[in-house]
Amino acid sequence: MNANQMLSSLSIVVKTGAVALMLCLSGHAMAVVEGWEGDKAGTVHTFSLTARDDFISTSDGNSHYTWGYARGTTFAMQYPGPTLIVNQGDTVNIVLNNTLPVPVSIVFPGQKDVTAAGGTPGVLTREAPAAPSGSTVPVQGPTYSFIATEPGTYTYHSGTNADLQVEMGLVGALIVRPTGFAYGDGTSHPMRKAYRNDATRYDRETLFLLTEMDPAVHWAVYGQVYSGQPVQIDTTTIKPSMWFINGRNSPDTQLDSFVYWLPTQPYNTLPRMHPGEKLLMRVVNAGRELHPFHHHGNHAVPIAKDGRVLNATLDNAGVPDITSPDFTVRAVPGQTVDLLFDWTGKGIGWDIYGTVDKNPHTCTPDSQGFDVTTREWCADHNKAFPVAFSSLDLSAGEVFSGSPFLGLSGTLPQGHPGLNTTGGYYHMWHSHNEKEVTTDDIFPGGMMTMLIIEPWSVDLDAGTGTGGYPGGGGAPQPPAIPALGLLDNFNRVNANTLGSGWQQFTVNLGPFLGGVQAGVRVNSNQAACSGALCAAGANAFRNGALGVSQAAAFKFVNNTLDTAALYLKAAGTFTLGQYQNSIRVRYSTANGGRVEVATTTNTGVAFATAGTLPASYANGDTLTAMVDATGTVYVWKTSGAVTTLLGSAVTTFTGTGQVGLFLPNGGRVDDFAGGTP
Repeated sequence: MNANQMLSSLSIVVKTGAVALMLCLSGHAMAVVEGWEGDKAGTVHTFSLTARDDFISTSDGNSHYTWGYARGTTFAMQYPGPTLIVNQGDTVNIVLNNTLPVPVSIVFPGQKDVTAAGGTPGVLTREAPAAPSGSTVPVQGPTYSFIATEPGTYTYHSGTNADLQVEMGLVGALIVRPTGFAYGDGTSHPMRKAYRNDATRYDRETLFLLTEMDPAVHWAVYGQVYSGQPVQIDTTTIKPSMWFINGRNSPDTQLDSFVYWLPTQPYNTLPRMHPGEKLLMRVVNAGRELHPFHHHGNHAVPIAKDGRVLNATLDNAGVPDITSPDFTVRAVPGQTVDLLFDWTGKGIGWDIYGTVDKNPHTCTPDSQGFDVTTREWCADHNKAFPVAFSSLDLSAGEVFSGSPFLGLSGTLPQGHPGLNTTGGYYHMWHSHNEKEVTTDDIFPGGMMTMLIIEPWSVDLDAGTGTGGYPGGGGAPQPPAIPALGLLDNFNRVNANTLGSGWQQFTVNLGPFLGGVQAGVRVNSNQAACSGALCAAGANAFRNGALGVSQAAAFKFVNNTLDTAALYLKAAGTFTLGQYQNSIRVRYSTANGGRVEVATTTNTGVAFATAGTLPASYANGDTLTAMVDATGTVYVWKTSGAVTTLLGSAVTTFTGTGQVGLFLPNGGRVDDFAGGTP
């Protein structure tokens, strides 16, 4: 990766907590941890991981060179690595590949009888050999295998020079569900529990994978890697100045998972729950420092450490009871802790849903005194808020709804951002080592997020279950790049058009002036834009409409990248080389590089922008775009063996149509592909 590629990899960073909090409520809460089940055949899971390098964004507006494990051999790395999800008793096979110029490996703390085959011998386990300097082609390493015998929360990380490679990002989480685990149907979860005993049942869970970073070390490694030098770092001098939860600093922790501008940091951390629900906190310290992780709102009860229960009543007889409610998790380096957290508002002194004159409701107590539906503490039913504040003394924070009651809002002062759209109670969860809530000395940042308690009228369950992200998460899985058929490789004699397989605007100049000509033509086994008809660029459309879901791709060649574009769902009246309706996916080198998704405004000439995705393509890269039946457009970049999903943009185009391309004057592309995914 050269300097230009490095700069082009820098992600857009959300600068303020305001934007983060607005976006965090745009999707559904995750009832179960987002993760990956791998390729599953019965009870056998096979995961393919590749050690790669790339860049991550930090909340101070910077970007840093990082290593990480990638899904498969064609995706970009992610920080932390993919969360692997299996069930107790499943067989786990993990194939490791490597593109880094140093040997790498994986070890699995807490797993029994791990075997390794292939690769080369290492100190702790077999390793994937170093890749040739500058190569992005994966070198195949060992396959690790084990049976996941015990449920719990675990880590996996590099066992090769772990003092450096874990710092660089080669770490991830492994979650083993107990036998019979049920992902739930969005409304009930009768078998959702952390361990075998019913006392470990929960409604929602959140992973908190804690790490830290010394940027100076990362840039020193970058300099050595890209100058072809051996990687040699004195790890005794590491001094972190950045802290992360699930690979992000605050406020980025509160953004949705899989936002396109954090392509190498897919996982968010924003627990959301209803009163009376139990939240399973899976806390993983994957770093080298102790992190006192403090959760406001209530105490939590630890139920397990390192995948082993702490109380005889929870699982195995004979285990001493060493549980004790606490408000801070003392996360020891390398340790995992599972805790149960709940919040009811019991004894708070007022009706959490407001008095009945402002919010008519009843409270029907169960045997424990809580309403059977809303989990209100009935002893406080209809109690007014005990204090009346003068408007001169009241300061409205960014997440104050204007009302102290769940689900209600009130008058906010002029200029207030109005971030609390659900009337929830916000509680900060953060490291109690105060320097760790900064990002390179910028506050707020670092190891910090929010818990939101929301009324039962807010649906937090929709989108959860086994139909979501692999592993049972509630977020939709980012689509894989579609497999497309080659429609034209342009390998034929030079011509003044693209030929009969294409629809183009043409002019017949007569036999003495060149005959029929179009702006885009075949030249040197490529599609090229030249001639009088290409003064402002030209379009070409492949004959034949595709389905409501369709995709197309081409490869950039001859260093002519700027403003080349793909067309999707081109339909309507065809005049002067353009369809009345179409989606244009155009690459621009302006502002560091971006892909612009736009739609025609029913004229075939003017375009309205639907979304802009940061990107930088180089000669030989492939641009792929897909639109699904809902009109959502996804864009990928393929560079060598690495494919990266850049993001998506939403359009209103839901019909069928043709695919095509646009080339600027002098532009060239090759290997035009398309199809219906």
